[in-house]
Amino acid sequence: MKKSVLATLIISSLGLTACGGGSGSNNDSTDSNTSPTEVTTAGVVNKGIVKSGLVAVCEATVANTSQERCVSPLLTTTTNEKGQFSLTGLPANKALLVVVTKGNGTQMKCDYVGCQDANGNPIEFGEWMTVPNDFKLLAVIASSGEIKTANVNSLTNLAAKKAIELTGSLDLTTDIVNNSNAIIGKALGLTKPITEMGSVDITDANAIAGSDNEDLRAAILSASIEQSRKSGSVNIDDLIDYDANGKLAVNKNIVSQIQADTTQVVSQAKAHSKNQGNAGSKLDNADQDVSAIDPDNIEIGIDIDKPVANAVVQAKDFIKQIRTVYTAASDAGDLNTGLTNFADELSDISSIAQEDTEMLLENVNGAIIAISEAMKPDANFEGNMLLTNNNYYVYKDGDQYTVQQNGVSLVATGSYDHSTKTVTETDQNCNYSEFCTKTTTEEIRTNITLNELSANYNDAWLNTSQSHVVLSANITRKETGNYSSTPTNEGNIYVDESSTSEVSQVNTLKLQLSEATLTYFSYQENFSYPNTFSGNITLIADDISSADFNSYTYNENWNGSGADWSNESKDSSIIEAKSLTFKIDGVIASNGQAVSALMDIRLNNIGGYVHLRDITHTVSGRYCSWWSDWDNRCYTRSEEIITEESFETKDSFIRANVKMALGANILNANNTPVATGLSLDISRNDYNLIEVDAGVTYNGKDTYLSTSYKPYSDTNTPYVSLRDGKGLVATLTEKGEDDIGGTIYVNGKSTGTIGTTNNNLLLIRYTDGSFESM
Repeated sequence: MKKSVLATLIISSLGLTACGGGSGSNNDSTDSNTSPTEVTTAGVVNKGIVKSGLVAVCEATVANTSQERCVSPLLTTTTNEKGQFSLTGLPANKALLVVVTKGNGTQMKCDYVGCQDANGNPIEFGEWMTVPNDFKLLAVIASSGEIKTANVNSLTNLAAKKAIELTGSLDLTTDIVNNSNAIIGKALGLTKPITEMGSVDITDANAIAGSDNEDLRAAILSASIEQSRKSGSVNIDDLIDYDANGKLAVNKNIVSQIQADTTQVVSQAKAHSKNQGNAGSKLDNADQDVSAIDPDNIEIGIDIDKPVANAVVQAKDFIKQIRTVYTAASDAGDLNTGLTNFADELSDISSIAQEDTEMLLENVNGAIIAISEAMKPDANFEGNMLLTNNNYYVYKDGDQYTVQQNGVSLVATGSYDHSTKTVTETDQNCNYSEFCTKTTTEEIRTNITLNELSANYNDAWLNTSQSHVVLSANITRKETGNYSSTPTNEGNIYVDESSTSEVSQVNTLKLQLSEATLTYFSYQENFSYPNTFSGNITLIADDISSADFNSYTYNENWNGSGADWSNESKDSSIIEAKSLTFKIDGVIASNGQAVSALMDIRLNNIGGYVHLRDITHTVSGRYCSWWSDWDNRCYTRSEEIITEESFETKDSFIRANVKMALGANILNANNTPVATGLSLDISRNDYNLIEVDAGVTYNGKDTYLSTSYKPYSDTNTPYVSLRDGKGLVATLTEKGEDDIGGTIYVNGKSTGTIGTTNNNLLLIRYTDGSFESM
C-alpha cells in the first residue's frame, strides 16, 4: 500500500520505539565517522548587498570578540558584485567570527528608506553608495565539518553582538554561537538558521521572484533593522535582554518598531520592482509574516551560555517532540481535547453575528452615508442641520459632522464629492420610444475620518478609535431599448430588444477600523455576559474594474397562420482587480475565555487576469392559430443554456497569500493552562506552485511543518520538512510506492537518515550507530 509522507510521519511519530542503543548518550561524540579537519564556508554579505567588502574569518576567542575584529585572521577574501564570498580551509567544529569591513572600493546597495552615503548625502532605493570608514558587519558561525553557509547581515550582526555581550570575557563555543543565532531568529519569527538566510537582494525584482520565502523575509528584516537603527527611535541592540526572572526576553517596543519599518521597506521594494513577475506578491507575503508576529507572545526559551546535548541526543529529542505534538493533537489528546473544550466555551461567540449586530452595522452604515451626503458642497443645510435622503439628521460645526441617531454616535471630518450625469439619446420617454439609449455616469470621491464612533442596538455595542473610509470610483450605466415591426409579403417580423450594462472602476477602496470593540450580550439564567471581538479590521482594494451586461432579444416571424419565435437572454460579467487586502487582527472573548486571532488575506493580480463569465439562455419554438392547418411543428419548443467562463493561465493568474493564526491558553489533562498557538500560511506566488507552512506551539516548544503542491502537474513528489526553529530539521520525501526517505539535520549537519526497510518499516539511523524504528 502506498504511504503518504504526512501519514508516515504521523504514524512513525506515534509508534517510534528505541532499538539498538536508541537512548543515545550525552558524550561529545556526534558521529562515528571521522570528521574532516577543514571546511568550506560561503555566503552573501547583505546590508543591502555589499560589493568589494573585505571579509575576515577567525576563531571566536576573547582576543578577537572583545575588539569585534580578527586580530589574526585565519582567512580573508573580498565580496563580488553580488555580495558573495567563499573561503576554503577553515578549521572544523570551531566557533568562528566573521568580520566584514571597508576595503578598496567597498559599496553597499540602499535597501531601506532614508539611506545616506558616507558624506551624509541621500541615496535612492536600489542605488549604490560608498560605505563609511568605520563600516563593520559581524556574524558568528559554528563550523560543522560540512559546507557551511555564512551569510552576514543585520540579523547576524545582532546575534554576534549579543553573544559577545552576554558571555562577557569568554571565548565563544559552538553552543553559544548556535544559541545566539537561534534567539534572534526566534525573536523575529524565523524558523531557519539566520546565517543561512537573508541573501536576497530586495532591490532586484528577479532575485525576489526566485527567492525562498524565509530567505526573502530575513533579507527584509535585515533592511528593516537597519532602518530602525538609523531612525534612532529605538536601540536595536536592546532587542534581547534578560528579564527580571533572569530569562532572555524580547523588547516588545523594538519588535513593534521593526514591524512598522518592515511595512515601509516592503512598500519601497514593491514600488522599485514595479510588481514585476511575482515580486509584489512575495513581498506582501513577507510583510504578512512579519506583521503577524505578536510581541506579547514571544517566548525565547533558550539560555545563550547553557551547553546543549550532542547532535544525536538533540535529534532524538526532536523526534520525541514531533511525537508529543501529534499525540496531543490526536483523539483524546491534550491539545485536541483542550481545543474542543475551548471551542465549547466559545460557542456563544457566534452571537456576535446575530440580528442585533447586523442592525447595528446597518445603522452605522446609514450614518456614514448621511455624513457623506452632508459633505457635498451643495448640501442644503438649515442653519447647522441637514435632514439627509436616508432620514438622518446631520449637524455641522466647522469641519466636523455629527450624527446622534438610531443608537449611533458619530463624529467625522473629511470630504465627499459626488456627481451624476445622465444623457438620453432620444426625444421621447425611454419607456415608450421605439429606440432609446440612456447613459448615466457617476463619479465618487470620499475621504472620511471617523474621529469618534460608538453605537448600540439592543444587546449589540460597537466602539472604535480613529477610523477611515476612503473611496474613489467611477460608475457608468447604460440602458438601451428597441422595438420594431417590419411587414413582409408573408406577414410581419417583430423584434424586441433591450439591454443594460454597468461598468465600475474603483480606483481605491479603504475601510479601516482601529482599536474596535464589538460586543454582544448573551443571557443565561437571567445573567448577562459579553461576547467580544477587540482589535483592528482593514479592507483595502486597488483598481477594481467590473462590468455587467444583461440583454434580452425576442424575434417573431408571423406568416398569418403561425409564427416561428425565439428569445435569447444573455448575462455577462467581467471583473478584474489589481490587489486586495483583508485583515482582522484581535482577540475574541466569551465567558472568561479568550483567543487571539489573525486572518490576513492578500491577493495580487500582477498579470492582469480578467475573470469572464457568460451565460446564454436560448428558447425557440412555433405556435399556430386555431384556424390554420395543423402541422407537426406547431407548439414545439426547444431550450439551450450555454455557459462560458475564463480560466487562469501561466501568464495570467491570481497570486494569493493567506495567513491565519490562533493563540490561547488551554487546559491539559492535569487541568493546567498551557499556552498554545496554531498558525497556517498558504502562498501562491507561481502559477503551478502552492506552498504551505504550518506551526504549532505546545508545551513551550515550537514545531513547524512545510510542504508544497503543484496543482497543474500530473506528478507531484510529496515531501514534508519539520523544524523547531532552533536548528533542528527533519525532511521526508516519498521516493516511490512504499519507499520513504529523509534526513535529520542539527544546525545544518546531517545527524540521521530516514528510510524504508525491506519489510516496509520506517527506520531512523543516527550517525552514532543507534537507530529507532516504527
